[in-house]
This record gives sequence, structure tokens and C-alpha cells, in this order.
Amino acid sequence: MIILDWNMPVLDGIDTLEILKKNDSTKDIPVLMITGVMTSSEDLSFAMALGAIDFLKKPFDKLELSARVRNILLLSHSVNLLKEQNQRLEDKNLFITSLIESIPHPVIYCSMDGILLMCNTFFEHLLKHDKSELIGNSVYRYFLSEEVGFHVQKDIELAQNKASLSYEKSVFHGEKTFIVSKNLVFNDQNNQTGIITVFTDISDLKKINEEVLNTKKLELISNTLKLMHLNEMNNSLINDLAKVNQHTSKDGQELIRQITNKFKMNMTEQIWNDFETRFENAFDSFYSVLLERFPALTPNERKLCALLRSGLSSKDIAMLTFQNPQSIDVARYRLRKKLNLVNEENLIDFLLLIDK
Repeated sequence: MIILDWNMPVLDGIDTLEILKKNDSTKDIPVLMITGVMTSSEDLSFAMALGAIDFLKKPFDKLELSARVRNILLLSHSVNLLKEQNQRLEDKNLFITSLIESIPHPVIYCSMDGILLMCNTFFEHLLKHDKSELIGNSVYRYFLSEEVGFHVQKDIELAQNKASLSYEKSVFHGEKTFIVSKNLVFNDQNNQTGIITVFTDISDLKKINEEVLNTKKLELISNTLKLMHLNEMNNSLINDLAKVNQHTSKDGQELIRQITNKFKMNMTEQIWNDFETRFENAFDSFYSVLLERFPALTPNERKLCALLRSGLSSKDIAMLTFQNPQSIDVARYRLRKKLNLVNEENLIDFLLLIDK
């Protein structure tokens, strides 16, 4: 700190104070002004306006001078710490700003309660608003109103778990779908200060995937129809063997029975393997979701779920699996009970939506 007397030879305290405050190397040094003549409140205001941090009138007590000096030094130290913290904060904000501008997707930085603190150019273009219009507002006001509660819950989940998260959602007005990726920002004390969110537009990719998926579904339906036609021919062959059965010897009847059973078993396995491969290509997450929610399902029940998910009737399924339609109806009833569903419509709707 610097102690200046108002009245000094050659250069008085006020002129010296002005020079000190105009020099970058001395402007932040605290100055205590001492005077025995210029003691009015106007003089005090004038000195403080020029940059003096305190004012002491002569004659003064040595103890008072010591206390003023100590307080000024403590205050100066606190101010310097605050400046350092502000500088670090500015550096961090500059880094975050550079970071979000470098990401080729809409990016925002919000406080923990959702106030928009920063955003990049891509976010401005997405919302068709200038950055100056967006900063300081709640980011939730720009989301679809019916989805705000969902996003707030995700932010709470992020703060509680302290782990980055991502989810797929239609966030803004329009038909775009985004992958929303969220990460926490911490200060030097490891306290949460905000959330960086990246919005990755997957609308075109999703459209392409849906077209590919629809193609696979059409292939599945076409293949299923071919299998059903093949099975009709197989059933006809089995029926013909049954007609021959009554005209053969006992050994011949046994041989026909063995051939028929082996044929049914081999055809059922072959048909199912082919169907399941095409089904998994069309509905890749169906089995994983089904087994995660209902791990106690038997292999036959999982097969039935897949066949029903493909839109096949009990008659169609019976034809593919060499069973009678009544057996399939019983199996459907048991499946509904196991899935805790009330009626047949619930079963079909459930299987159609389980992997959505």
C-alpha cells in the first residue's frame, strides 16, 4: 500500500494519486490519503473519487494509523484473491466458450437450475434467435412444453448420480429427433456449477434406419409367406403318408410314423432357424428387452412372442410349427397370464410396443 500526504513539496498528494491511478503497474495499489488541512467532506469525496481507498485526518493516533494500515492490507489481499478467482473463472468461461463453439452440433451451458449461460452458433441457428436474446433465460422455455418435466428430471438425475448421460428425444418444435448428451461442470472446490448439453440431430439417420428396417420387415413377411406355402406342401405330403399308412404292414406303419416325426422335427427346426435369423435382423432389440423384463419366459414362449410380433395368427403359427390352432390358443392364454396382461388385444399391443 501507499501512504500519501495531501500537501507535499514539488508534487502534492492529489497529483501523485492521479499519476498512480493512470499507471497500469500502480493503479491497483491501495492508497491511504493523510491531511491536516483539507479535511472537509468535499475533500474526502474528491480524494476517494480519484482512487484513494481511505482518508485519515491529522493529527492522528499511532494506534489508529496502524489499524487503518492493517485493515487496508487485509482488504487488498481479499480483493487480489477475488480478482484471481474472477480471472480463473473468466479463463474457464473462455475455455468453455471455445469448447462449445468447436463442437459441430448445438451446445449449451446452463446453471444447475436451467438458466442459459452460454450457447454456440449452431444453437442460435437451431432456435433462430441471437445469442443475446437467449442468454439469461430458462432453457426449458425453448423445449416442447409437454417434455419439460422429462428434461428437468434428467437434470436432477445427472446432479444426483454425477455421471454423464444421454437419451433420445424430440426436444424442440418441429420433427427433428436428437441424442441429448449431458455433462456436469465443477469448480475448484468440486462443487457442481453447471451442465453442458450437446444436441446431436439424428433425424436423417433415424429415417434411413427406419427405411432399412421396413425393408427387413418386408423381407421377413415375404419369407414367412414362403415358409407357410412350403409348410402347406409338407402337410399335404404328411397327409398322403397317413393315407398310405392304412395299406401297409405293421412294420411299414412304424416306419412311416418315424419318418413323419423326424420330418416334422427337422422342418420345424429349419423353419424356426430361418425365421429367427430374419426376425432378429428386423427387430434387433426385441429379444433383449423381452428377456430383461421377463427372464422367466421359456424358449417356446419367446418363440411365440416373436411369431405374434410378426403379425401371424394362431392358424399361421400352427401351420409353421406343425401344431393345431387350439394348442396355439392355449399357449397364447398362458403367455398372457405370464406377462400379466388382461386380454388378447393387450398381448398384441404389448408385443408391438415392447421394443419401442
